[in-house]
Amino acid sequence: MLTQDSPRRRGGLIAALVMAVALVVPAGAVAATDTELTELAELEQVAPTLAELRTIADDLAVANDALAADNTALQLTIDQLARERDELRASLSRFDDLYSPLEADRQLLFELRKDLPETRPEAEARLERIRALALASDPARLGRLVDRIDDTAPAFLDWRFGDWANAQELSAAYIETGANAFESSMDDFRSEVLMSVANRLDGLLTILDRVR
Repeated sequence: MLTQDSPRRRGGLIAALVMAVALVVPAGAVAATDTELTELAELEQVAPTLAELRTIADDLAVANDALAADNTALQLTIDQLARERDELRASLSRFDDLYSPLEADRQLLFELRKDLPETRPEAEARLERIRALALASDPARLGRLVDRIDDTAPAFLDWRFGDWANAQELSAAYIETGANAFESSMDDFRSEVLMSVANRLDGLLTILDRVR
């Protein structure tokens, strides 16, 4: 009879059982089972546990959210760059539109600084050039004023290049012939030219601020 105090007897019984199994089961089958058990043990050692798989899945979800956020930020940046590109194109187009009027402004200001020529043909040519530059610069603002100059110029030129007996007669004719209306028209014209140039320069500075 086996008791708790007889370990030697229990060991002998276990050995006997192992020997009995070895006699009944073929040797090849026992070897195959051992190999499978070994491989299973190795797989169990390297295979992740369920908790580890959940951790990996959580990490992947966090990484995916980060990528989505980065993609959203990148798209916003792309949209912003596209808007800036379109604004730059519009500004450059606007700059091209300003070039010809600005060149007309430059030449017009230069002509207005000159004294009236000494002969009537030269004076008429000067006024015609001023008219052409004004219409190239700002026809909406300057067209009406340059028409007034054309209307008053003949009387002024008649007075300017007329023959007068003395200075007193010359001064009186200045009012009587209407020559003074030309001077008034020219003063108004100069003021509007300066205002037009100032507005155009302001627009140019706005464009430059956008592209800097």
